[in-house]
Amino acid sequence: MTLVPQIFTCTRCGYCCHGETTVSLNADDQKRMIQALNEPEETVRQSFWRVTGNTVQMKTVDGHCVFYDDGCRVHAGRPWRCGQWPLHPSILEDESNFLAISDSCPGINKNLSYRQFCEILRNLLNNDSFSC
Repeated sequence: MTLVPQIFTCTRCGYCCHGETTVSLNADDQKRMIQALNEPEETVRQSFWRVTGNTVQMKTVDGHCVFYDDGCRVHAGRPWRCGQWPLHPSILEDESNFLAISDSCPGINKNLSYRQFCEILRNLLNNDSFSC
């Protein structure tokens, strides 16, 4: 059994999808997204990506990810960073990081102590390739 549900269950609230910052896409992310959208690469590139030199990022529209519309429209093809959020390694470095992320994410299990949460997250990061 995966450990993710013990510390996080996505409510699909979209809070993590809002903001003017965006997510960079590696080559695997790009392939997965093209496949999930079932569109030609050039269409995906023009419609959904911001390309600057060798950097490919998802576009933002009206203060949120281009794919956010009452939920993620590309959930099956989302970038690996989106798949692991909010279980970011920075939580392990400082309790204030955990508190900031936890305060903004209703999916984080708030019944666990910081120590318990970190123990489970360390186990995930060390042993599994996980996705939320």
